[in-house]
Amino acid sequence: MRRSQLKMSITLVIAVLSILCVFTIALLLTSSLLKGISDNAGKTVNHYLPELVRTHQGALKVEQIHRYLDAAYRVQNAAEERSYRLLLQVLVHSFMLDDDDYLISEANNIMFDIQELLYIRHTQRALLEEILDIVDQSDAELAFVRGVFSSISVKNIREDIMQPPLNQLSVNLSEDDYSEVQYRVRFIIDLNEQLDMLVIDAHQRIAGLANYLTTDAVLRTRQISDEVGKDATLVSFYFSILIAILVFFSLMILITFHKLILRPVQQLVLGLRSIENQGDTTVKLPKMYFKELDLIRHSIEEYSELTHRLQAVNSDLERLSQIDGLTGLANRRMLDTKLNSEVKRSKRYHHPLSILMIDIDHFKKLNDEYGHQVGDQGLKLLAEVLQRFTQRPGELAARFGGEEFVLVLPESNISNAIEMAKMILVESRKIVFPEYPEIKFSVSIGISCFQKGVSDSAELLINHADKALYQAKSAGRDCFRLYD
Repeated sequence: MRRSQLKMSITLVIAVLSILCVFTIALLLTSSLLKGISDNAGKTVNHYLPELVRTHQGALKVEQIHRYLDAAYRVQNAAEERSYRLLLQVLVHSFMLDDDDYLISEANNIMFDIQELLYIRHTQRALLEEILDIVDQSDAELAFVRGVFSSISVKNIREDIMQPPLNQLSVNLSEDDYSEVQYRVRFIIDLNEQLDMLVIDAHQRIAGLANYLTTDAVLRTRQISDEVGKDATLVSFYFSILIAILVFFSLMILITFHKLILRPVQQLVLGLRSIENQGDTTVKLPKMYFKELDLIRHSIEEYSELTHRLQAVNSDLERLSQIDGLTGLANRRMLDTKLNSEVKRSKRYHHPLSILMIDIDHFKKLNDEYGHQVGDQGLKLLAEVLQRFTQRPGELAARFGGEEFVLVLPESNISNAIEMAKMILVESRKIVFPEYPEIKFSVSIGISCFQKGVSDSAELLINHADKALYQAKSAGRDCFRLYD
């Protein structure tokens, strides 16, 4: 043990400051590392995210081109055609701004297909107008045929659909007019077939462009994901290091706290609790590391010594409070306590119990003729005799009052009690006063035994023994009587 002990308050302050310093250093190191990760993540976002946004916007434009192409394919008037042509030109030309040769090339091809589609539609409508003019110039009744050509869309002019109107025209038109109409219808049908092929080609180019943009978006997304994954791995690694540092220092703090504070406090508490049952030895505790705890330990040891002294004094006082000062036998208080306890035991376990009440014969005459000092000497001599007859565990010899004594004899039946009464009579007659050898000393004895329903309480046992003693006195003294 060190000679100089540390103060707990100062040590705790130093420990807390040290922990804060360690945590601050760890946080600063981690923050610098995380800042580098943050900068890297910013660069990743600034590099890949605009490309990803551009790709996404390109995919949306491709989808719009697809819708406008279908609309331009179905358009029936010149106004709508011009509107869709302008929209398609804006969308397609927007790809020209990207720094991507494939996008520019495909955009030009799609633009060419769209222009070709719109030119074909314009040509078809012009041909349809010429057909209607030829029909209108005819004198024949062709209202039905004119209605068919006026209502039908040029994209729906097909071989199977146009055969009935052509049959009717072949009958009602002149051969030259019919040939002109037939030529133009056939031209429109051929242009529709050419237009179908053109639309299919445009759709394939749009699909390829969409796949290209989708693949590019997936690639950019994967690159961003990889970069973010690397950053997340580094963040996780640095945080794991920080948590490991915190856990390590926390464990060290807990171990130190348990060893230097908690365990000593537990020892102090156990030492304080053990004072109650310390017995003949005082509590001794090991020296503590901190001054405050060692001061408490010293106080507990002093309290233990004080308690030990008080217990010894209390034991002496309790013993003195239960002993008759003259004879050294138990007093009336201890007799009552012992007798009540033995009566309860006899009731519970049905064990025999006997008491003897003993009275010195002619004690008043002894006091009057020889003085109270001789009377007291007689009490002491008789007490020595009675003490020799109560050596077994549980037996008790007590002064009942004046010259009367009582013996409590557990586990003794009537025959045992009578036998002991006879021996006490014999031993009492042997008592000799050295200064007055002429004194004849004798006693009278009353016996009472525990009987259920008869003598089954401390009061009844004493009362019955007293009555038996009175009978022995009446019978001439120096004898015993049994209460029955």
